[in-house]
Amino acid sequence: MKFFITGSDTDVGKSFVTASLLRAFLEQGAKAVALKPVQTGYAENSRILDENSRIPDENSRIPSQSLEPDFKEYIKAGQNADFKATCYTFAYPASPHFSAELEDKKIKARGILDFIEQNLAQITLIEGAGGILVPLNEKESFLDIAKELNAPVILVCKNCLGAINHALLNLEILRQNSIKLAVLVLNFHDENDAICLSNQQFLQKKFPCPIITLKNYKNNENYSSSAKDFRAFISKFLDKKYI
Repeated sequence: MKFFITGSDTDVGKSFVTASLLRAFLEQGAKAVALKPVQTGYAENSRILDENSRIPDENSRIPSQSLEPDFKEYIKAGQNADFKATCYTFAYPASPHFSAELEDKKIKARGILDFIEQNLAQITLIEGAGGILVPLNEKESFLDIAKELNAPVILVCKNCLGAINHALLNLEILRQNSIKLAVLVLNFHDENDAICLSNQQFLQKKFPCPIITLKNYKNNENYSSSAKDFRAFISKFLDKKYI
């Protein structure tokens, strides 16, 4: 079975959620893999970026040693370090279409879909870059990937002021394109914050799916703590009729 993980914005914790889900499935004995088909801000591409004269400006350059690819979080969660989790990598940390352009490369949805097809497992977690409408090139976006995969979506939102609007906009896009939403994850949840609690209560009335809240975990290097929050959600997908 496949899941597509997307976010309401950048830096909302998609990789954290993907790695937590991966850990949860692995702990239950499932043959699970996590894929990040497009990775920007990738240190190993920094030489290409530095040699390219079309870099936006000197202040935009990020030292290679500070760039840690998202897919390395999968290794911390238990994925084989030799497994190739991505098919497109770019140095500049930006929207994929722009990062690719800076390196005179082109991302194709078909290439991503072929990569996913070649790496399918019992459970396959596919993490997008940014949100569902983030462009891959001038004509294609991650929405095209989600539609073609026909996989349930896991939507990650940062639970803060503005989360309701962000979540509902994403829900509307998914509905318009007949894409099933499996779960809404409210990340950075704080049980003592009135806005967090209000967001959760309001969205529970609007969303036709479970809602999982995740707090900021400490001492969670192998994702065993956050994986516990997904055990109930993943249990039905381990039934043979789903896989």
